[in-house]
Amino acid sequence: PLVWGKTFELKPILRWRSVVSEVKQLEEGDFVGYDLTFRAPRRMLVAVVPIGYWHGFPRSLSNRGEVLIRRQRARVLGRVSMDLIVVGAPRGTRVGDRVTLIGPDGGGRIGAEEIAELGGTVSYELLTRLNPLIKRFGHMTADDCRGAGSSWWSARSIQ
Repeated sequence: PLVWGKTFELKPILRWRSVVSEVKQLEEGDFVGYDLTFRAPRRMLVAVVPIGYWHGFPRSLSNRGEVLIRRQRARVLGRVSMDLIVVGAPRGTRVGDRVTLIGPDGGGRIGAEEIAELGGTVSYELLTRLNPLIKRFGHMTADDCRGAGSSWWSARSIQ
């Protein structure tokens, strides 16, 4: 944009992250979540992430949203619950692994615009619905994230 006769390049800086709280093995035919909306088509590994619509993750992303785990996209399986989601887990996923809901992670990135479009809204609405009780950090390091609870967002990436 052009402001006061100068051009500025704007780029997103928000990172919204959580952690894997559980890793489980599903058998073919197992159901996930309320209303049994996802049924495992085969034996598969899933990760439980302590993020839900209470935190601001849209319910409309049930069975269609994605997060990043180990720099790979992982699809939301079943309904988004009040305080958790279940996602397909990339190989090697472990409890404590970082989960990126918005922002870059390695070579991958999930933007607020992408999530909003999938959820049938706009990025501004998505961002203003992030629960104000989620712990927030300005600039932070990986050490700052320990003990941050189930979810946090930052204005800069985790080092």
